Formats: sequence, C-alpha cells, structure tokens
Amino acid sequence: MELIKRGAEAELYKIMYNGRPAILKRRIPKRYRVPELDEHIRRARTRREARLLDRARRVGVHTPEVYSVDDERMEIIMEFVSGQRVKEYLLETGDYGIMRRIGAIVAALHRNRIVHGDLTTSNLILSGDGIYVLDFGLGSISDSLEDKAVDLVCFEKSFVATHSDIAEEGWSAFREGYSQYGAAEDVWRRVEQVKRRARYL
Repeated sequence: MELIKRGAEAELYKIMYNGRPAILKRRIPKRYRVPELDEHIRRARTRREARLLDRARRVGVHTPEVYSVDDERMEIIMEFVSGQRVKEYLLETGDYGIMRRIGAIVAALHRNRIVHGDLTTSNLILSGDGIYVLDFGLGSISDSLEDKAVDLVCFEKSFVATHSDIAEEGWSAFREGYSQYGAAEDVWRRVEQVKRRARYL
C-alpha cells in the first residue's frame, strides 16, 4: 500500500483492488477518546460516508464508486479518481468560471439533502469532463437551512483564503451555479445570519 495522505480523521492509501487502482480510507483511532466511544464514532462516520458517496452518485453528482466497506477495520475501499485537484487548476489557470459548475454541483447535493461538511477546492477533482466530489467524512443528511448555510460559509472562507486573486469573481460564479437550487435565496439569507453571528462570537 502507498500512503498518499494522512489527515486528522483518516489515512488514505493507494492500492490495487480486483485488478484496478483504488483508494483505501482508514479512520484513525483517537487516543484522547474513550475507546468504546471512539470505535462508535469511527464506525458511524465510516458507514455514513459510504452512504453519502452512494447517494450523491445516484442523484447525478460525480463521486468515487464505493467498492467495499469494512465496519470492523473502519475502512472504505473506493474508486481511484485520476485527475487534477480544482485547487491546483485554479491556481494555475485562474479560470474562475469553473466555480459556476461547482455551484451547480453543490446545488444538486443540497437539493437532495446532502451536506458535505468540508467543501474546499482540494476536495474537488477535475477528471475528464467531470468534477468529482471527494471526502464526505464530515457530511450528513439534512433538510436544515442552517446546515446548508454553514456548508457554504465554510466553503467561502476556504475559497477566499486559497484563491484570493479570483475570490470575488469566483464566488459570484459559484452563486450563479448554486441558483439552480430552488431554495437558494433562503440559504443565502441564512448564510448572512450565520456570518453575523460569527462576527459577534
């Protein structure tokens, strides 16, 4: 196995699975948590992420196909998606128009009650003509405007910090794409409320 990323929540390995390249995602034990609680959290997040990946694919959003889920080892084996991270693509090209497509993708997720939980341009891969959404490890199923608004607030903060040169144009393009969601205006109003609260914390 080739370790390709070690994050706070999990390790990612590139492996071969049934003769094809794949990614093994293994959730890391947290020593500061009570072992029984830690096991419960990691198992629940593993199951939830696999379900979210599958649900997103079924509503037309490109995500890695899930090949296998192991509840005991807290592992998911999924399709290896080759391509370029949107982060690098934007830094190299400044093509902020792609954010319109990403807005439409997030609209599709939110329309179908999928909250990603960690939207960044690092979790989006350009592969062929498609944009794949990765890492639903902090995601959830929710009808809540608040949850969707927080999803957008976190994404905007990350986007502005990483892509300051195109932040205004890029975020405007994202909003255009997101307008495909029927409840978009309600979400944007809640976004402003979330931002106001954050300023007073």
